[in-house]
Amino acid sequence: MPLLLSAMAVIAFGASLLKLVEGIYASRQVPDLAAEVPPDADLGPNPPLLSVIVPACNEERSIETAVRSLLRQDYPRLELVLVNDRSVDATPAIMDRLANEFPQVKVIQIHHLPNGWLGKNHALWTGARHSSGDLLLFTDADVHFDPTALRRAVAFLQHRRLDHLTLAPHMATKGYWLTAWVGFFLMAFLAYKNPYRTNNPKSKAGMGIGAFNLLRRTAYEGMGTHEAISLRPDDDLRLGQRLKRMGYASNVAMAPDLLSVEWYTSLWEAIRGLEKNTFAGLEYSLFQVGFSIIGLLMIMVWPYIALFLTGGWVFWLYVGAILLQLAIYLVANQLMGLRSVGLALVYPVSALLFAFTVARASYLTLIQGGITWRGTFYPLAQLRSQSGLPEED
Repeated sequence: MPLLLSAMAVIAFGASLLKLVEGIYASRQVPDLAAEVPPDADLGPNPPLLSVIVPACNEERSIETAVRSLLRQDYPRLELVLVNDRSVDATPAIMDRLANEFPQVKVIQIHHLPNGWLGKNHALWTGARHSSGDLLLFTDADVHFDPTALRRAVAFLQHRRLDHLTLAPHMATKGYWLTAWVGFFLMAFLAYKNPYRTNNPKSKAGMGIGAFNLLRRTAYEGMGTHEAISLRPDDDLRLGQRLKRMGYASNVAMAPDLLSVEWYTSLWEAIRGLEKNTFAGLEYSLFQVGFSIIGLLMIMVWPYIALFLTGGWVFWLYVGAILLQLAIYLVANQLMGLRSVGLALVYPVSALLFAFTVARASYLTLIQGGITWRGTFYPLAQLRSQSGLPEED
């Protein structure tokens, strides 16, 4: 038993140290868009037409303020394509009112979902088909934009000669426990997916974030459009991964001062919200689910328990692992615009809640034989049939 405790301490400390070093390195590889590009960035004499595609299903609470933040952009050539995906609330009426008020707003109504599609993916594809821009921005109906966000993003895309740019927004949260959970989710996502590798042109790693996926139409059509990822619940992530693996130039940047989204309104809503895409994000693999949960518990929860079971140098190794983990947490959340010093007090509880979220989502997907999303059931066998990655098409 003492040998096992010592070995686990070495593993926890070593893994934490490596991730902290990687996190510090990553923070230097991922630029902050607001710091990188001035608000009056030069777009040249003939800036490209930018079509912003906003899908919405029952988003009456947030869509008007989100769209109006887009209408306040100082980008000179802008088209907004709002896609109503079978809403039963006031969403279509709000869209129509905005279209009547602003000539650059176009509304597309979807009343039927074809087979072989997830609703949001189909709405994004439909919106792109009805758009005219050389540049496409896929965003969500609850994202709020600083007036200079699009000008800066397009200037960044042009300057770096990119085909695709995805931006990480500020995650606005209410309540201590929801903020702690979101903070831990962000840290785990950054540690597991390593998005900074996207910016390495020699790497095949890609990233896409639903709040902001900007790409050239030529790249979108070249990757096969959303038809190639029509059944992926993690469509935003898979879009970025597919583009990068097909050789397109892609970058990820931070934009907490330029974009803001209220992801969820409560902790339980957040836990339930990940039911649809957690298992997909782990490639529908029980091995990856088990490996992730065991690794999370062993490195991020066990050291707190081990403090009461050990002494001497092993005790201090566990203390070191805890301090390193908290440093990683603070670095990751600082990048995302969260002030997380107070949240670190419940770090192991947040880790347990996140492990529960992953286990619950995977279990429900398996036991139900699929997922239910926006009132439609998708069998697991059908979801597994499409990887969305080019080498597996």
